[in-house]
Amino acid sequence: ELRVPLLVSSLTTAAAFLPIYLAESATGEYTAPLFKVVTITLLCSWVIALTLIPVLAVFFFRVERKEQGAAFDTPFYRRYREVLLGVLRRPWLSLAGVAAVFFLALSGFGLIPNIFFPPNDRPSFTIEIDLPAGSPIDRTDAVIGEIEDFLAENLAAERNDGVGVIDWGAFIGQGAPKFMLSYNPEPTDPAYGFILVNATSADIIGQQLIPATVRFIRENIPDAVADVQPLQLGPPVTSPIQIRLSGRENDALFAIADEVAEQLRAIPGAREVTDNWGARSKKVVVEIDETRARLAGVSHQDTAISLQTYLTGLETTEYREDDKLIPVVIRSQARRDCAPDSERCRRVVDPASIAGTGVYSQVTGESVPLAQVATPNLVWQPGEIMRRDRLRTVTVSSQLAPGATATDVNDAIRPWLEEQQKDWPFGFFWEFGGEFESSVKANESIAAKMPIGILIIVLLLVSQFDSFRRPLMILMTIPLSIIGVVFGLLVANSYFGFMTLLGIISLAGIVINNAIVLLDRIRIEQEENGRSAANAVIEAAQQRLRPILLTTATTVGGLIPLWLGGGPMWEPMAIAIIFGLLFATVLTLGVVPVLYSLMYRVRF
Repeated sequence: ELRVPLLVSSLTTAAAFLPIYLAESATGEYTAPLFKVVTITLLCSWVIALTLIPVLAVFFFRVERKEQGAAFDTPFYRRYREVLLGVLRRPWLSLAGVAAVFFLALSGFGLIPNIFFPPNDRPSFTIEIDLPAGSPIDRTDAVIGEIEDFLAENLAAERNDGVGVIDWGAFIGQGAPKFMLSYNPEPTDPAYGFILVNATSADIIGQQLIPATVRFIRENIPDAVADVQPLQLGPPVTSPIQIRLSGRENDALFAIADEVAEQLRAIPGAREVTDNWGARSKKVVVEIDETRARLAGVSHQDTAISLQTYLTGLETTEYREDDKLIPVVIRSQARRDCAPDSERCRRVVDPASIAGTGVYSQVTGESVPLAQVATPNLVWQPGEIMRRDRLRTVTVSSQLAPGATATDVNDAIRPWLEEQQKDWPFGFFWEFGGEFESSVKANESIAAKMPIGILIIVLLLVSQFDSFRRPLMILMTIPLSIIGVVFGLLVANSYFGFMTLLGIISLAGIVINNAIVLLDRIRIEQEENGRSAANAVIEAAQQRLRPILLTTATTVGGLIPLWLGGGPMWEPMAIAIIFGLLFATVLTLGVVPVLYSLMYRVRF
């Protein structure tokens, strides 16, 4: 009797997850296996329900014959009939009350924190170090060594009664191998270092280990930009707060970036404010006098080769030893005899010292002083120039203080940015990146595929009922689950994120299940048992009441362990399904009969 309705309800639930599988985004890739697991599990469950369950019923059931009406003549069913008849006799008033509660729940969304993906609950955190552009890898190695010494001497578990850092792995000049899906390794860069730290528990990471590490780096390595944070869940986001500033002129762009960074530091939820261009660095710019250079027989290439030989060394050939190639480098005596960090070495790269460097002419075979053909000047320039869509773009980024969310910080700075943009030069603009951009892209990628899932659901429902009114009733009951979701998130003091959205999507499939079996029972009572429309509605609601409530109870019971032990990622999803299903079930048992009575003009 229920084989086709149960198959349709299983397929509609799978179709509700289909947009997640089809979403063309990093978040879609991250959550796509949910669709496969749900679909396979539901179809296997349907097969078991029609085969194994009847076989087991033969062994375990002992049927007692009694009148059909006697089964519903209990205080519980009598109370349900009274309530159901009460709402059916005042259908418009009942729907108005449900609509009022629904819009009240929507307004409650503003009270729920919005977090795209929470921090990982694994007892690990990462330390990323960015030194000024052009820093040698020896300097990066030394900085990472200082941090490692600090971890070993101050935060190691063996020195703090078994609570603290257990071990770590350091990577210099590049990121770590891709050890988890949400980690994107940084490309090779001599000024970059990465440390992956394992601790005894996740609780002490945000409260003790990260603040102590950040404080040490800030006090002892002032030229380093440190990003210390727990492991991420979900698609990788470099910084939760990112404000991209784009324009065509460096000085104006830096002035705007400084103002934005200063404003961002004033917001309580933001910390560790930096930008991706880094601090301006000193550069020696050699301006060649074309006339003098031609008279001396010196070309641009001659100047470049001579300066390279003087400053860093010129590779002339390679020496082969077994299977190794060893470069042979010609280097200036002044550079060869000075230590990299010595005062003498710094004097060697001074513009006045460089001016006396001899430039060898390939044409004349003679050397002339650099000052005779060029003028070396000391200037301050950006260490890196980053572009986005061919426009120079500075990204001002920030980490979050404990208890703050990216939505709070973005909402706090948005009005100021909109007001300040009016005074910026023509062609300069801003946009949010970070967690906000990832969330928008994830939601848009799912929304783009949502019509496919909705179309499949509608086609399945229309083919099942051979009607448009009944599928419309079912689709109208789906939003009712939002009431329970909002209530549950507020009561449990949880947050709304991407996994909560997945919970709402799965709720749609479960609510459709309940509505399908209820409407199908109304059809059976009318067509096969010959009842009037009014009696069919009451009888069907009574017969489906216990199965629907038991299905809801078992689903809620199965999700309680996920709520209590699923961690920050799965907890909001479980809460959304539990409370949404409880409210949607109660409302479905009343709203579906009311909608049926209105659409088919059944009077009570």
